[in-house]
Amino acid sequence: MDQSTEVFWRTGALRWQTMAEEGHNLFSDVGPEHAVVLTAAKPLKDFDDLLVREKEHEFVRMLAIGEPDAVNTSLDRVREQAAEGNLAALPGRGTLPAPSRAMLQSNTHDGLADRHRDWLGPHIGNRWDFFYSDSPLPTPKGDEFVARLDLPTWRAEIERVISASNPTTSALRDLDDLTWYGYIDGNLLGGAMGVERLPNADGTNGSHFAGLGTDPELQGNGIGGAVMAGTINRELNEVEIVSFGMWSWNDRARKLYRRLGITEGYSYVTHSREPLPEQ
Repeated sequence: MDQSTEVFWRTGALRWQTMAEEGHNLFSDVGPEHAVVLTAAKPLKDFDDLLVREKEHEFVRMLAIGEPDAVNTSLDRVREQAAEGNLAALPGRGTLPAPSRAMLQSNTHDGLADRHRDWLGPHIGNRWDFFYSDSPLPTPKGDEFVARLDLPTWRAEIERVISASNPTTSALRDLDDLTWYGYIDGNLLGGAMGVERLPNADGTNGSHFAGLGTDPELQGNGIGGAVMAGTINRELNEVEIVSFGMWSWNDRARKLYRRLGITEGYSYVTHSREPLPEQ
């Protein structure tokens, strides 16, 4: 794997492992150039059980990243094993159903063979971009106003800022489970950022960012950059790497992250058997 793919896998592999442990690991093929993981949401008895349940909402999920030829070979293998009754994780045989959702790295998707592209769901969307940093960024203007927030004290302000500038983020739902940083201006927040601490696959610690928001009335004053860079630098005092994603259409955020010097990885796209919600 190249560095960007390796970082994405290292910071996200345990999530897929957890999904497999809580449900049913149908197939996992991880090599030096690629990773393909196929999981079912619940335990299965046999292949016939999969065929009965595979149309349940988001029942089967797949991740495919890395070198396209290796991914094509891996998908050939799992589909052939299912057809021949040699799928190690599940007794029985039959045509392997397409996953309910499949997330693919952009370069992987571009090189996907037609036989696999046609197999996947017909709906394509929810494209997002991966960013990460494993070294401190240049100290931004306004860094002295950035601090870790006491949630009980700042809850109302966090909700105000995030809901006003980023109302669709899952950070509002997960507010109590996140660590929060903010740009403190007296008794008000100029901006806020949520952080989730997550272990990496190699045993190191990492942080995943969620819910960056700037008070709409204060945008254009460098507050978003101060919060983002300030949070990254403070988190890197305690973890080895920070990562986050953004919707690919958000050119304004992309310009900010590039200006701050955050490393930009690949974009990721979802194939789905059902129409995808707009983001």
